[in-house]
Amino acid sequence: MTHVMRALTLAPGGDGRMEVVEIAVPAPKPGQVLVQMKVSAVNEMDVQVRSGGWRPQVKAFRRAGPVVTGFEFVGVAHSDGRRIRSGDRVIGYSHVLNGPRTHADYACIDENDLQVVPAQLGDEDAAALVVMGLTAVEILERLKPLRPGQRCLVIGAAGGVGVYGVQLASSQGAEVSAVCSVANGEWAASQGASQIRPYESEPLYRSGDRFDLVIDTPAKSSFREAAPYLAAGGMYVTTNPTADLGGFVRSAFSSKRAGYLMMLRSNPAKLARLIELHATGAMRAAVDSVHDLAEVNAAFDRFAVRGKQGRVLLRINP
Repeated sequence: MTHVMRALTLAPGGDGRMEVVEIAVPAPKPGQVLVQMKVSAVNEMDVQVRSGGWRPQVKAFRRAGPVVTGFEFVGVAHSDGRRIRSGDRVIGYSHVLNGPRTHADYACIDENDLQVVPAQLGDEDAAALVVMGLTAVEILERLKPLRPGQRCLVIGAAGGVGVYGVQLASSQGAEVSAVCSVANGEWAASQGASQIRPYESEPLYRSGDRFDLVIDTPAKSSFREAAPYLAAGGMYVTTNPTADLGGFVRSAFSSKRAGYLMMLRSNPAKLARLIELHATGAMRAAVDSVHDLAEVNAAFDRFAVRGKQGRVLLRINP
């Protein structure tokens, strides 16, 4: 194996670009597995890092090397662990705030963040499922599982968490209303939505709405706004609780609930559940676009575009 690898880092000069550099291949510490990255997804945190955000985390990442973006992936193990063996194809999710970054040829990943991937799940599909799929599973299997006939509203239904929320809620038998652009309406319907609400022309909520679950992926609403349109026992879930902290306090004294998710890491059992849901057809990978490593800035730009259909991926080692 070569001792030099390609890696992404922030270009010098603070001009908001990423560049490819060559650095030494890292050596795994006890409890870690060296993984050759095949495909790694692009996330909002990555794009914010490129723009100068997450400074404390970037400072910590730089202590380990120049790679400061990427934390979900599919790859091939190149060292042995307790469960994982060299040559295993693995799916993984490095801790968001303090785990190694994955936009590089190789990364040393905590073995507890890895799961073996079956051959029938392709590289791009596997990488597209990880974080956003796990988030949807947490919402619909832990926070608020739905029963047939219950109603679910998904705001941001064409995005990563949104599309998997639509799919999983639909697989549970719920009636799903999708908030997305007019252009993405037909696509959202193909993912399982029974009703489309174009955000360009329709309000999020209508008179008479009584949703058992509202999934607000872009944090465009709040518990205060959603509560009148929730059924008794209904729940509003956001990815940004800071937008309505008071709502979480108020929900404690109501038959309606507020919840949020910040998926900092996963574990083998959760990753195995994600793989199982894909195998049964309850969740299907949604890939908007795939870019080679050298096209990183185009990939990050694409992620920032409103109206994507699923995940933006970086192809690192085909």
